[in-house]
Amino acid sequence: DPKMVSRYTPVHAAAGYRNATADEPKAALKLLIARRLIEAGVRCVSVTFSDFDTHSDNFGRMRQMLPIVDFGLHALITDLAERGMLDDVSIVIWGEFGRTPKINGKGGRDHWPRVGPAMLAGGGMKTGQVIGATDRQAGSAIERPVTYKDIFATLYHNLGINPFGTTIVDPSGRPQYLLDSGKRLQEVL
Repeated sequence: DPKMVSRYTPVHAAAGYRNATADEPKAALKLLIARRLIEAGVRCVSVTFSDFDTHSDNFGRMRQMLPIVDFGLHALITDLAERGMLDDVSIVIWGEFGRTPKINGKGGRDHWPRVGPAMLAGGGMKTGQVIGATDRQAGSAIERPVTYKDIFATLYHNLGINPFGTTIVDPSGRPQYLLDSGKRLQEVL
């Protein structure tokens, strides 16, 4: 359906940017495929977008890439809501690192494990809020730090799984807990 495809495809940005990643301009269509997989009953879908490792030309590259994510996420969340599925699907958006609070000599931002953004949507969660705060430069958490393990604990809770009492057996036969620490985000439950 061309109308649905256009819903997931950003308009071209001003100043000559082409809204593309290495995945090409229609990278956000991955989210349309994800929605279709969810409709088909797939329980866990992971979508990746390349090129966010902006060690150089951070601002120019973000002008290209952020519209892809913005359009795609808006379309995915809207589609799931229109289909009555949003409360049943937890959406998590994050990267493997935050970005340095200072710009490097190449106009980029390097890896910064101390602070990074994450977004949660759907899953019956109380969304539309900001949890935690950083200092003025986004270099350190100064209020209500949240860890990856806290987010996983919240997602396992949404699935009805106790991550601390549930073990899985690894390939060598050893039992492993899903999480060894972490607290559910009470603000979203």
